[in-house]
Amino acid sequence: MDSTPISSVQWLAIVSASLTETDGSAKAVAARIRERLGGDQLGLAFALGVLELARYAASDWKEGDLAVEAEQAAIAASRRVVGPLLEAKLQARIDALDDARPGACACPSCGGSALSQGRRSRRWTSTAGPLDLRRRYGYCDACDVGVMPAQQAVGLTDSDFTPRFEEICTLMATTVPFGMATSLVGKVCGVNVSVKAVQEMTELRGEAVVARDAKKAKEYAPFDAKGLSVPTQQRPLDAIAEDEIPKVAYLELDGVIPITREERVGAELTDIERQRQARAKTDKARGGKGKRFRIVGREVKNAVLYDGKHCAAESVGRGCILEKTYVSMLGEWAPFAEHVWLAMLRLRFDQAALLVVLSDGAEWPRSLAAWLPVRTLLILDLFHVKHRIWEVANSLYGAHSGQATRWANAQCGQVEAGNAKVVITALRRLKPRRSDTLELVRVLANYLENNLDRMDYPSYRERGLRVGSGAVESANFHVTGARLKLQGMRWSSRGASQMAALRADLFNGNHEARTRELLAA
Repeated sequence: MDSTPISSVQWLAIVSASLTETDGSAKAVAARIRERLGGDQLGLAFALGVLELARYAASDWKEGDLAVEAEQAAIAASRRVVGPLLEAKLQARIDALDDARPGACACPSCGGSALSQGRRSRRWTSTAGPLDLRRRYGYCDACDVGVMPAQQAVGLTDSDFTPRFEEICTLMATTVPFGMATSLVGKVCGVNVSVKAVQEMTELRGEAVVARDAKKAKEYAPFDAKGLSVPTQQRPLDAIAEDEIPKVAYLELDGVIPITREERVGAELTDIERQRQARAKTDKARGGKGKRFRIVGREVKNAVLYDGKHCAAESVGRGCILEKTYVSMLGEWAPFAEHVWLAMLRLRFDQAALLVVLSDGAEWPRSLAAWLPVRTLLILDLFHVKHRIWEVANSLYGAHSGQATRWANAQCGQVEAGNAKVVITALRRLKPRRSDTLELVRVLANYLENNLDRMDYPSYRERGLRVGSGAVESANFHVTGARLKLQGMRWSSRGASQMAALRADLFNGNHEARTRELLAA
């Protein structure tokens, strides 16, 4: 049979004629379809699919079965029907590409000639089951690598899994722990895969995402290696339209610390501990008596960016943000600032009439805001201030006492009225007897004094600006903490960095688009 694609009308005609020309049994129809298509692989797969559908249609209800079992059987049958068809369609495409480029092919690494080694078979696991495909294999002596141009052209990587299957596995593993993700993949896709395989897929994807984001952030950074402004600021191709430039843009900043650990080495270990560590490695232990690791805390920095017009009121005193963009990164504020700037360029926040930076009293958000090549208005999160005031009140007068409530309400009222200096004066006059209370009072007074330039709350509210950083507090919990701070979890710095980036992709709705970006790379 020729290679001209068969239309849906022709497929139906073939099936109809096969039914007419036989006794109508599934085997006879399938055999007649194969004859009509002359052994074509796609036709054979189609014929087997017809046979499989007939088997499913003829299957009886089992005693005790309910709709859930019937649906499960239908999904399993659909995979058995579609799997061979998918394999045949991919094989036909690979064959066409290979036939168009016979003999040697160019090595993508060095550009030299990679001589053909014939056609080799290999298997990929897909959402529709295993795919066994043959493709032309070339070999470049100079680079010591194999070259499979047709395989690469259809978007199949050197992994044992298809990109769509990997996308589903990594999506699950970004959402829940690896073991649970593996179970979910089995339930949803009907394909069994090991926990180790899912973890390796996720780590490889995370590593690629971190590397690409870091490269792109450097590419669009507003300053060069010497700290000088770039001559012309480029803007990413996926930036929003120019007519959507926000009037008031918000940037909320905060961080959360997952439990990370590092292997203890060198001078940190005694001779006995080195021996224990060697035994621990041999026994594949992960701590315990071997004492291989020490716990460290590295901060995942989070940013939430949103346009003021996307802030909506849900009820009195409660609002929501309709559209948000997340940036998450484990590390210091300077490289994180480059990632934030890239997000700002995409959202055109660099062109906003007003950029509001909301954060608590940590120093790094102030440093980041000063680094940005645009004017900003820094606002100290009012609810952090109130929380600290209540902490001091409870220590001074007893938790939840009437006196503590009256004192805290009075100081919070002064802060909201723009009279933070009055609160500082009152705090300086206090002389509590307990040393821990005295320290709390001192810290609060210094906190307020250091942030006076960010506490003009009456002016902010008069302008209709937000004064709370609840969005980034929520991101600390939902974007980062819900995956990286689960009970008993310990991460390497590398693993935490990868997962932080994947979680940002997940909450930005960018997981599928990222798959195509990584394939294109």
